[in-house]
Amino acid sequence: MSKITIYSEACNKVVGFQQMGDEFIRKLVINNRSKSTHENYLRQMSKLALYYNLTPLELEIGELEEYLYFLIQKDTDSLSSFKHLVYGLRKLYQLFDKEELHLALPSIKRPDKLPVVLSKQEVKRLLKAPERILEKVMFALTYDTGMRIDELTNLLISNIDLDRGQVHVRQSKNKKDRYITMSSHAIRGVKKHLALNDPKDYLFESPIRKGIPISKTRIRTLLKEAVEKAGIKKDVCVHTLRHTYATHQLEAGQNIMVVKESMGHADIRTTLIYLHIARLDPVKKFGCMEPLYEKSNE
Repeated sequence: MSKITIYSEACNKVVGFQQMGDEFIRKLVINNRSKSTHENYLRQMSKLALYYNLTPLELEIGELEEYLYFLIQKDTDSLSSFKHLVYGLRKLYQLFDKEELHLALPSIKRPDKLPVVLSKQEVKRLLKAPERILEKVMFALTYDTGMRIDELTNLLISNIDLDRGQVHVRQSKNKKDRYITMSSHAIRGVKKHLALNDPKDYLFESPIRKGIPISKTRIRTLLKEAVEKAGIKKDVCVHTLRHTYATHQLEAGQNIMVVKESMGHADIRTTLIYLHIARLDPVKKFGCMEPLYEKSNE
């Protein structure tokens, strides 16, 4: 894989980089950062180290600014690389007490872009599109519970309580467990999937090896095929079903704090974005004095 190759190359060519990388990973793991997060950080820091033949801890401010300028000028995937490098260096310099370099890093404004959300009609078409029960149930459960793709691939049969209608998501993104309520429709679908496909440990298994979870790449491929078959023109990914879950929950009248807990968000501000998307029924307007003295004898 390219991430490992670039990191290995930096470890072999740049003196001190492997030691720095090992300590960086250790500190990130202690701070509950996910594996994919530190892989992305190290990939970009490896490129920086190879560019100067120095570890990021040995750079001067001018060298750091020169490379960031070079990176943002590139045409291919530059914005994503720029963000991952800045986020990674910010964490690196915090962990290694490099305050001067940390202060030299630019701030990155989060885009005011709202996520793509499917309509109820589009969800119905999407769930109807696949021929196999496995895909139907997999996409239905993702929409029904708002799970992340990592949570979906790691979902064990033992984590589903069909009697109580709950999914137990264990040690997810923020290292927290949570329960998510399933609909009766999802419960019926899961029961049918279990009866027909007889998975061993994971609810959704690899089509090649029994007992091994389905890959995220395979899920994305199957979803893309279903989206095309359903005639949906929006830019849809697996996370779109999660966005749609949150939006439809709010439109159905669910409390935003309940949605926050179901989504596994650490910060309520992450959940609040869905208030800008959901079409909520307007509450009847009134002056504050009206309910204060309404049917009051005082």
